[in-house]
Amino acid sequence: MGLTISSLFQRLFGKKSVRILMGTENRASRSPQGLIFVVDSNDRERVNEAADELKRMLSEDELRDVVILVFANKQDLPNAMSSAELTDKLGLREIRNRPWFIQQACATQGQGLFEGLDWLSNEVSKRP
Repeated sequence: MGLTISSLFQRLFGKKSVRILMGTENRASRSPQGLIFVVDSNDRERVNEAADELKRMLSEDELRDVVILVFANKQDLPNAMSSAELTDKLGLREIRNRPWFIQQACATQGQGLFEGLDWLSNEVSKRP
């Protein structure tokens, strides 16, 4: 599984800045329970665009109750923003009505992926 996830992230995020929405779905209600937001930690020029996109997504009714996992990708690069800096730039501290977590990651090496997905799985399993 780690190799598959790492390969997927590398293909998706290895060559350019990309953000993707992944969700876990409540089978009974068919509503998403979790959101995975991937941000390029090395792309300082587009971090405001990423923040705007996250805010836009979180304003959608369908996503109003989702648990939020942010992967701070490309942490292996020397100029990558820290989790604290990304937390500020993405406005994560303003999110008060649902759990969120930012996980440092390096998709090409598979670092941080299991930890983030484990957190998301635990949070989603706590929900009714």
